[in-house]
Amino acid sequence: MDYLNFMLFGNTIFEYVMLIVYIFLGVIAGKVLKILIEKYAKKLVGKTKTVWDDVVIDAVKLPLMIVVFAIFFRYGMLSLNLTPNLITLVNESVNVVYILALLIFTLKFVDDVFIYWIIPRAEKSESKLDDQIIPPVRKLLKIFIVIGGILLMLANLQVDISALLAGIGIGGLAVALASQDTLENFLGGLIIISDKTFLIHDWIKWGGGEGVVEEVGIRSTKVRTFGDTIITVPNGDLVKTEVENYSARRKRQVKTTIGVTYSTTPEKMVKAKEIIKDILDEHHGVVDPIRVSFTEFGNFSLNIRVEYFVREFGFDYFLTTVDEVNTKIMTKFRDAGIDFAFPTQTLHLTNDDDALNVNFIGEREQ
Repeated sequence: MDYLNFMLFGNTIFEYVMLIVYIFLGVIAGKVLKILIEKYAKKLVGKTKTVWDDVVIDAVKLPLMIVVFAIFFRYGMLSLNLTPNLITLVNESVNVVYILALLIFTLKFVDDVFIYWIIPRAEKSESKLDDQIIPPVRKLLKIFIVIGGILLMLANLQVDISALLAGIGIGGLAVALASQDTLENFLGGLIIISDKTFLIHDWIKWGGGEGVVEEVGIRSTKVRTFGDTIITVPNGDLVKTEVENYSARRKRQVKTTIGVTYSTTPEKMVKAKEIIKDILDEHHGVVDPIRVSFTEFGNFSLNIRVEYFVREFGFDYFLTTVDEVNTKIMTKFRDAGIDFAFPTQTLHLTNDDDALNVNFIGEREQ
């Protein structure tokens, strides 16, 4: 066993072996702690009515494993014969690991607070504004926590934070100029949220596309297209362009033309308009204004302009209402002997100097 007493860089082989043992014990202790938390602590807090203990247990698991390993590593390193500078480096490094564990715990705790407490309450509220505000606030809060953790680590490493912040301030103008688009998109997001231009789940249309809003972020807005793809639109672009919010409308417009044949008598034309008007008045899904007018002598039809609105209960409701109205019009017209027009041609055949001239009267609808 004499080789264990062999000196290497001021320490014996035995002391290096003990360092490896400490590190191994740190890994084992961390694994055991994880098992204890998952098997016993989680079951214990699961019996309580409050959600806070579940949040703490879920957030503390990984940081505790890191802290336990760091403690064993520190004792293992300090058991060696180290120079004062190395001892200081070990202590500062382990302290940075402690801060990192605290940072991980804080981020996980904040995230779980949003997941288990804030978001469920926002989903129960009638307002959509909180659903829109939560994602960017959640991201910003985590960014501030990370920045605070980094500054704390630097302070522990004896870095002059005040000088660093002053240096950042001097270079801040250059950074701001280089990141004008980022700042513009961030301010655009704030404008969208404050002005309530649109909310989560709203159907919008802008210069670059159309779809349903899924998320309003710090830099961009994610929109689900009707082809089931995601478009990521910079907030600055949405603020600059016209945005049409279909979800904000209170009713959907229907505007169509119904053509009847030229053989229709004036009396039947009046009857046709009355039929359409009565159907629209009686349908529970149709709301004012309702306009039915004989407006045009078409190429092959007498045209009745029909305009009405459908209650805003979703696109499926809109389609069902239009389908029911059109079906009733077809039925009532058939019962009244009113014929729908379709594209026709009339041929006039004349013999002139033994030549056959064919004149077409009327035009096909293009």
